[in-house]
Amino acid sequence: MLTPEHGVAERIEETSTAGARALLPALIVGSLTVAFVLAKTGRDALFFQGRGLLQLPAAYINIGLGSLPLALIFVKAMKVWGARPARIGVTLLAAVGMAAFVPFLEPGADTVLLAFFIFVPAIFGIVFASGWLLASDIFENTPKNKAARAFSRIGASSLAGGMIGGILAKALSPYLDPKWLVLLAAGIAAGAAGIIGHTHARFPSNWAGKDKPGFRRVSLAATFSTNYARSLLVISLLGAFAGLLIDFQFYAAAASARMGARGSANFFANFYILLNLGSLLLQLYATPWIQDRIGLRGGLMVLPLALIGGATFVTAAATALSRSVLRVTEGGLRSSVHRSIWEQAFIPVDAPERSFVKLVVDGIGARFGEIIAAGAVLIWLSNVAPGGVLPMALDVGWMAWLTLAVVVVWLLVTQRLRVQVRQEISPKPAARDEGLDCVRFPDQCPCTTELGKGIG
Repeated sequence: MLTPEHGVAERIEETSTAGARALLPALIVGSLTVAFVLAKTGRDALFFQGRGLLQLPAAYINIGLGSLPLALIFVKAMKVWGARPARIGVTLLAAVGMAAFVPFLEPGADTVLLAFFIFVPAIFGIVFASGWLLASDIFENTPKNKAARAFSRIGASSLAGGMIGGILAKALSPYLDPKWLVLLAAGIAAGAAGIIGHTHARFPSNWAGKDKPGFRRVSLAATFSTNYARSLLVISLLGAFAGLLIDFQFYAAAASARMGARGSANFFANFYILLNLGSLLLQLYATPWIQDRIGLRGGLMVLPLALIGGATFVTAAATALSRSVLRVTEGGLRSSVHRSIWEQAFIPVDAPERSFVKLVVDGIGARFGEIIAAGAVLIWLSNVAPGGVLPMALDVGWMAWLTLAVVVVWLLVTQRLRVQVRQEISPKPAARDEGLDCVRFPDQCPCTTELGKGIG
């Protein structure tokens, strides 16, 4: 006969088992984030010593154009060789690629630095996606509430890894040239590949290789015939547009300071420490409160409301500090509160169409927004810096006003989305129990994660 005490003990054991299973995925995602932040710190410190600011719009355009093909190539590799060999392979590719760049990373090596600037986010987008796919595979058959807690730990480990990477970069930057931070990142990524191999051996795949029942093909026209799907696409495009302008203003302020390679490394290290610490605190304390008090739709308005305040501050006081504060606000909220709530915004979409909508919205819409913004910046730079020579003082005030205007439109579209959600999901009261409270966490690549579903 089972006693109440036995049931309590059984629940405690199940929870501790789920926590133990989350340890290795958390270690993988956390160590990859350490490597990512170290690589970005070294990359940014070198890139902005020469003509990096002039090359930045072209870099953004190439990152945007290359992200979706790379995701599709990785999905194809998973189908041909299997997700697990492909996961180890892409992580080792990131490590070997970064190490191969190191001897050539010097201030003034414009072509090499541009290629490396593009390589880091492009390859790590796939690496992070594959890491989260492994976590999804491990917890596929775990009860939803236990899986959510496990993913919370994994998401927190990612943000903690970013903070650790920033602290390491700050501690080492007075003694090492920035390119050696990249070499250290390559070593940590190689170590993460070893942990991935151990995790594969420890947890066999749950994928049975069978098509899910109820599958049907979807078309672009039919899927985006609803106002809700179109609104998600517009929100993604506007958010990416505003995010790129904020990013460029921040980098312009950093480049104009002319701090030297090691000074820049220390500056960017401080930035990534603050960004990831803020994101971690928001993820742990603010996101649950926001979801409980104002819900999914209200939560989507937090980031644009905060950016309206930040962009207004920049238009009034166009200083390096105000642009840094705006960038920390945008990055911190986007990678914590906004990301976890944004992932849930796709739940009202019909299940057969959900992956396709996510692919178009996050994989194409966001990249398209970045390309438009980068194109505008590129045209502007060609006028203010003829012959590739930057003026001593670069006036980016128009970007602050444009950012403010775009964010206001973003907020209005999001407000309209709340009405659409109430109209479209009100006949389905069970939707909340079916997933509106499920949790998704930062550093996921929604495009690749969704494309790779069902590939063990």
